[in-house]
Amino acid sequence: MPTSRVRHAALALLSCLAIACRDPATVEPTPESPATSPPAAQDNVGSKPQQPAAPATAAAVPNPAHEPATAAPVATSAGLGPASLVALTDDQRAAFTAGSADEPIPVDIHYVQSNETRHDLYFDFIANKGGAYVGVGSDQNFTMMAALRAEYAFLMDIDYRVVDLHRMYEVLVEANETPRALVDAWHAKNAVSTRARLDEAFAGLDEKARARLLRGFATARETVYRHLERVIARNRDGQPSTWLSDPEHYAHIRAMYQTDRVRMMPGNLAGDVSLRTVATACKALGVPVHALYMSNAEEYFKYIPAFVTSIEGLPTDSSSVVLRTIYSKKWVHADLWAYQVQPIDDFRTRLASRKNRSRNPMMYYAEVDGQLDKDTGAEGLTLIALQRP
Repeated sequence: MPTSRVRHAALALLSCLAIACRDPATVEPTPESPATSPPAAQDNVGSKPQQPAAPATAAAVPNPAHEPATAAPVATSAGLGPASLVALTDDQRAAFTAGSADEPIPVDIHYVQSNETRHDLYFDFIANKGGAYVGVGSDQNFTMMAALRAEYAFLMDIDYRVVDLHRMYEVLVEANETPRALVDAWHAKNAVSTRARLDEAFAGLDEKARARLLRGFATARETVYRHLERVIARNRDGQPSTWLSDPEHYAHIRAMYQTDRVRMMPGNLAGDVSLRTVATACKALGVPVHALYMSNAEEYFKYIPAFVTSIEGLPTDSSSVVLRTIYSKKWVHADLWAYQVQPIDDFRTRLASRKNRSRNPMMYYAEVDGQLDKDTGAEGLTLIALQRP
């Protein structure tokens, strides 16, 4: 059985993802949301919890000290964009895939889509930085990865079904040259052929894991299709604003998958393993983490020592940022959420003070310090220790 601290952290992150990643794809009614949650988006349905077939268990990864990310780099691709993403060398592949992950956690509801729609508010702060991207949740990550022109991405979730969904995206994005073709692959008319493609791709897995993945496709397919139709149509001020509405964004994500630069793993932000595995991998690769997307996870866990240690250990530079979303009636929202950007350096400094024991006190003291900007000129965007470019 997990210790009370680990159990608390796990349940905290479970609660947060149940809000930020609304719109699951399963077959039974959703239980009532917490009182603090926003109005439910479309397609909220739930399922009975299931144990993952083969949880990732291994010895904890050593705690890495915070070091410059440029130390002892392995060769990486030059420049940014799809053309620069060449196949990994053996050394790069070994560094990227090394290390273990937090165990997935059985959940009641599998959230395979997000009701956050304004990730374009982050673009000015992440565009074309390259480096590594770390994020929780489902396909909303791809929009930020593409804007960043990430060279590596670590996609984490406590729910094995969301991790499985990312494995399906890997197969289907590689197989479909255009965003339209990718969306159509999830349509009912293509369900048989898409399932056959996934079946072939997962043929090397043990039967239990393969059956679980195919079952996940069957239950998620309709919800994911309807969600992706919304994503491909989304724009802002007449300009495409998502990984599907912008062909260049899609091309970058496809190139990342084709060159095996996306690592999908169980991961708990408040856990002891996955974030430290990310840190070790990025140090070996010689790349900084330029964007850490936590959605609204911090609403549901405290800044416990394990979390502080993990953030301290991430290799970053002065341009690295935390991306978060906030739900509160006291904040101006861009959609159901307020969007916030904060330099990781500033976040790390605030974590060092125990008065900042969780997100709300941290933001309170940032406001007291005159570092919380709620009037950025972009509705629903707030900044900590930053100014708009």
